[in-house]
Amino acid sequence: MESFDSKVLSSCHINFLFGAGVNGSSFPQLNGFSKTLAFLNKNLGEKNEFSFEEKINMLPQNLKNDAKNIFVDEFKEKASLIDFNNQSIVNLKYLISSIYKIVDKSENRITAMKQVNIFTVNYDFIVEEAIQKLGFLCNYVSASNLESNDRFFNIVGYDLALKKNIPTFLVSKIHGDINNPILPGNDKYDSVLEANKFEIVFKMKEKLMRFNSVLIVIGYSGNDEHLNRILKDCVDSGLVVFWFKFKQSDLVPEDIKEKIEIIENKDGFDTTLLCANMLDKVWEE
Repeated sequence: MESFDSKVLSSCHINFLFGAGVNGSSFPQLNGFSKTLAFLNKNLGEKNEFSFEEKINMLPQNLKNDAKNIFVDEFKEKASLIDFNNQSIVNLKYLISSIYKIVDKSENRITAMKQVNIFTVNYDFIVEEAIQKLGFLCNYVSASNLESNDRFFNIVGYDLALKKNIPTFLVSKIHGDINNPILPGNDKYDSVLEANKFEIVFKMKEKLMRFNSVLIVIGYSGNDEHLNRILKDCVDSGLVVFWFKFKQSDLVPEDIKEKIEIIENKDGFDTTLLCANMLDKVWEE
């Protein structure tokens, strides 16, 4: 597949699902959190065959809060060093600008279709800051601010001078944010956060179940089983999905892979840039 169908994108509710891969080289993957991993290995032994998430799940309940505190401190330390001139973030801003142009210039007059939903499993604020640095309207909700910000699910901006609705980005952080991350196996730590997480996932399902909805998946590993079940239900109800693979060896959930568009990629090429290039072709058309 070389490009999106311009007619499809210009008449759809546009949604994205971002995983850690969308940050590229601008922010380390979980296996790059050496202090947290040192704590896990100290208490579990060297279990290199298990992932970061699996090690968190293996911790005794009384140690999970300690692991969370170490992780949060290390995350904030790394977040303070983010370079927004990093090529991965430059590519992300290119992607955001490309979709903005398509939504802004679309002749579609349905107000709700001016809202671009970005669902992410990441804790960082890279996406929100990238959108704001471009001067675009962006709101965000997470498990930690849902009670005060749930109105954002239904808000689309309006330009008084131009007398028209403008593209409005809503970033929904499924696993919380760095102030209140929901680590794997941490459901007993804060039941309110856990309940809010599922409320956001249900809102995501509601958005994706709308008629004429498109979901573009970038950097998501497919490891969240609950999220995968939501995707399956939505695909079965007519959701159109474009799934960008970072590596040819990446696995797409078995129960949906025959029903979605899978975009193969050359190993090592930035999938965000690949998607942005394809969106630009739509704009040119």
